Amino acid sequence: MMKIISILIANYNYAKYLKEAVDSVLAQTYQNVEIVIVDDGSTDNSHEVITQLQRKSPDKIKAIFQSNQGQAAAFNRGFEATTGDIVAFLDADDFWKPDKLQLVVEAFSTSDVVGVLHHLDVTDADGNIFACTGEGLKLNENVAQIVLDTGNTWCFPPTSGLTFLHSALEKVLPVDPEQWRLHVDGCLIYSTAFLGKIKTLDKRLGSYRNHGENIHATHEVTQEVEAKWLEITETTNQYINKFLERIDYPARVDLSRNLHYQRSKYYLHGKWDARKVLTISRLILQWTLYTKQQKLYYLTRFLLKNTKLLVSSAFN
Repeated sequence: MMKIISILIANYNYAKYLKEAVDSVLAQTYQNVEIVIVDDGSTDNSHEVITQLQRKSPDKIKAIFQSNQGQAAAFNRGFEATTGDIVAFLDADDFWKPDKLQLVVEAFSTSDVVGVLHHLDVTDADGNIFACTGEGLKLNENVAQIVLDTGNTWCFPPTSGLTFLHSALEKVLPVDPEQWRLHVDGCLIYSTAFLGKIKTLDKRLGSYRNHGENIHATHEVTQEVEAKWLEITETTNQYINKFLERIDYPARVDLSRNLHYQRSKYYLHGKWDARKVLTISRLILQWTLYTKQQKLYYLTRFLLKNTKLLVSSAFN
């Protein structure tokens, strides 16, 4: 019997993109699906668009309307309404290629796989491709070990590239809607990684639309933005370790292993620190997600930047 796949779409003011997202699900070669759309208090014409879509496909689409409460609340509410064996997440402004669900279902063929990830094309507002997520990055199925080794560094696709067994998500959702108004996709990946294998398909099976209005879209990396990302990383790390405690997992995730966090924190401090330079240099050389060439490149770049910090510190 074909497994039912529940597609969870959380929408907030993306009426102009929503139809394309839903149409990309309805056009899948794998058709045993239900679509759960949670509108999180949109102020555009999303309600009208969703109602029209539901009217055209009443056997496929469930619509839920709630006051604006954030991403986690939308995921919590949507997940409650899902009945599928598998739950796939699709952002309302993204869309999938027609064979995405068929390939994902095939990847769940072994019993120890609890999640499937895949890469995405990065497009502009009109769907023109200009990049892809995770280019050149190869992840093995033991994502839990990667999370431990890298101190929860983010090396995963955005929400529209995430699919999990319903039974695994039952151990994760609901999450605190007040704490996770945004960035809840990290909670899903980092938690499920410790419940079984996570397969990564080295294929671009959809498109992540970067139209400038995205919550995560940032055109300029300011100190304020960097500080915010450090705070999010810290909060996520606390969440992971509480989850690991809850499931009686023996290890804990340590931010001292997170190269991106340690390097960003050091740069934000803005002063030469020989001990930190040595620590971060070692992290670069041990970084499992870098090739030998990348390790040399990033170490060289880091040391050159620190030469400037050292000179600056000498004159201050």
